[in-house]
Amino acid sequence: MPRIISGCAAVLAAAVIASTPSPAAAHALLLESTPAGATLTQPPAQVYLRFNSKLEKRLSHVTLSTEKGRPVALPIAVNGSEKPDRLVLPLGPLAPGAYMIRYKVLAVDGHITEGILRFSVIEPK
Repeated sequence: MPRIISGCAAVLAAAVIASTPSPAAAHALLLESTPAGATLTQPPAQVYLRFNSKLEKRLSHVTLSTEKGRPVALPIAVNGSEKPDRLVLPLGPLAPGAYMIRYKVLAVDGHITEGILRFSVIEPK
């Protein structure tokens, strides 16, 4: 009888191990971004986002908005000029104020990652 119990325990343990996500199946994590949480005296020329995995850029979205304004989609280049784990998004002129960047990216492993970054532009003194 002990053999049956230990056999069941082995099957159960194998099932638990098989269902545990591996690091390769994790969501894309944001490793670096600019601007983020900054108060700037000059508007940034671009938004830079670097993740820990390659992205499906055609299926990813980034928007910029003011606190009270409508989000404006930022174009994502998919011509291969940027590394596959990075988004570099040019910005037009920005007036002083608070801004919010929302991103929703799809990693090549199929996981979606969403986030918000905030920054402010102030008048130079």
